[in-house]
Amino acid sequence: MSSGRKIGNWHERAAEMVDIVGAEAAQRAGERAEKYAAGAHARTHEKNSERGGVEGTTRVVGILGDPVDHSLSPRMHNAAYAALGLDFVYVPFHAPRKRLREAVHAVDSLGIAGLNVTVPYKEDVAKFVDRLTDTAKAIGAVNTIYREGGKIVGDNTDAEGFYQALATNDFRVRARRVLLIGAGGSARAVLYALVKHGAADIVIANRTVARAKKVARQFAAGRGPIRVADLDILDNFDFLPSRQLVINCTPVGLKGGSFLDYSVENTPADCLHFDLAYRSGLTPFLEAARKAGRPVLDGRHMLVHQGAAAFRHFTGKKAPLDVMLKAVGL
Repeated sequence: MSSGRKIGNWHERAAEMVDIVGAEAAQRAGERAEKYAAGAHARTHEKNSERGGVEGTTRVVGILGDPVDHSLSPRMHNAAYAALGLDFVYVPFHAPRKRLREAVHAVDSLGIAGLNVTVPYKEDVAKFVDRLTDTAKAIGAVNTIYREGGKIVGDNTDAEGFYQALATNDFRVRARRVLLIGAGGSARAVLYALVKHGAADIVIANRTVARAKKVARQFAAGRGPIRVADLDILDNFDFLPSRQLVINCTPVGLKGGSFLDYSVENTPADCLHFDLAYRSGLTPFLEAARKAGRPVLDGRHMLVHQGAAAFRHFTGKKAPLDVMLKAVGL
């Protein structure tokens, strides 16, 4: 399908997603698209006039997941499109797991410029694209989908986003001793970045040890063993003082309640705590770290940098990082 397909009426276009994402979600997508598009079009009208009054064809980009209502990606990407005068709009798409294949193929059938993928579909989506980038193959998970050469391509920008989030906050990965909590799709991307950039000692803590061992074996090739432990290690007084970076790759505590039993006070005073999740205010994991006086980073930092890499796929342009950071409150 031509990349220049006109979208026209937002409710009509969203209605074409009914069978895939459900009537209610499609209606919400249409309404949000109208809201975001109104702002973007107002900002780009003057630039279009300067080009001789050419009427643009709006491109649709979105985020696919379950849930997606909490995501800051629409706010971030739409702010970036408006800042650069791009005729794009970014909307949320909620897809049930049983219709995931169809949702991915809608990138082609509806002429969608691309999708970001969030929990819990990052690993599943890899099975439904036409081609995986080398990074997505190595990680085994996809967070960005776009069209190239008539194919639906799956990439993973989470690893780059994680590394850049640390680098721009003056944290050096090389030779650091790391505790990684979780072994899902996001954890795989983080592990890929840690190995690539030379972390010295990595331990994966996960409720299901067998899953963590499988992930560790995959990423340990050529660099020596990655150790694995159950969640009891989060309360291990002998182990925690050796850590310099602790990363939470689980959604535990995101919807309320407390984090796991974790003796944060036994980590060094300068041990950085990074939660890939984000919400209004600190997550329970970061609340505990902040209370103990440890430095913290929340998932918005990674969100912006992985989003900037995806932005290049969607638009072919360099993302305005300052705009995106401001849009998510950083």
